[in-house]
Amino acid sequence: MKRIIFSIFSNKVEKNHQSTGDYKISQFIKYKDLLVQSQKEYALLCGADYEIFEINENNYDKIQFDKLFKMEELSQHYDEILYFDLDVVPRTTENFFNAHDLNTVCAYSFAREPNSNTLIRKLKDNDFDSMNVFAKGCCKKSMLLLDNIQSDYKVINTGIVGCNKYSLDGLSFSDHFQSAYNVYNETIEDNLYPIEISKTWRPNNEVFISYMIEKYNVPFTNIGLQWNFIIDNICPDISAGSKLLHVVHKDFSKVYDR
Repeated sequence: MKRIIFSIFSNKVEKNHQSTGDYKISQFIKYKDLLVQSQKEYALLCGADYEIFEINENNYDKIQFDKLFKMEELSQHYDEILYFDLDVVPRTTENFFNAHDLNTVCAYSFAREPNSNTLIRKLKDNDFDSMNVFAKGCCKKSMLLLDNIQSDYKVINTGIVGCNKYSLDGLSFSDHFQSAYNVYNETIEDNLYPIEISKTWRPNNEVFISYMIEKYNVPFTNIGLQWNFIIDNICPDISAGSKLLHVVHKDFSKVYDR
């Protein structure tokens, strides 16, 4: 059984994206070696190869799609594949490959639906951006409605994704990509959401993979929060039950400088 854990990194990524900026880029530069070492050690524990692919791409959204295409490429050489964003820090000795059924696409799917008062305030203040989880859920939900499929606001977080050749063949991300892109373009013009939300939509890997899994009934395992414990401004503290930390706000001092 050949396994690989991999990540993707670009030191040329644009600075004007919500997920980049000077602070986040400087944090990656400062902690990159420690992050890579943590992921390498976990790969060794799992009996997997480890690779970080350094690319020259500067478009953040394209990089996020590239990691899904890279999974398909690696499936030609490996039986099981696990992707980590570089801001993922393992803190468990439990083997991800043994803990989950990789015949299904394995990732964390969740929704962040604001209550009515918060939604009204955010709409009034025009306080949505393309990385807002609720806005992504609206986009996915709208795309599926064009296919007459009812859905919820859950969106897959692709910071951690496990799969094998079988589940990747079922997903057929490359084959379905253009079709999803066409539906996305259509939903920009035909949706039920206020402009304050729909104007933030961008072609997004998390929206597209969530759409494909629901549209094509691709077998999926929700790995849960403990296997993708997202640390951000909404949840800034580390839980004792977390197995893989996903340090979205990039304050790696919470993990390493203790």
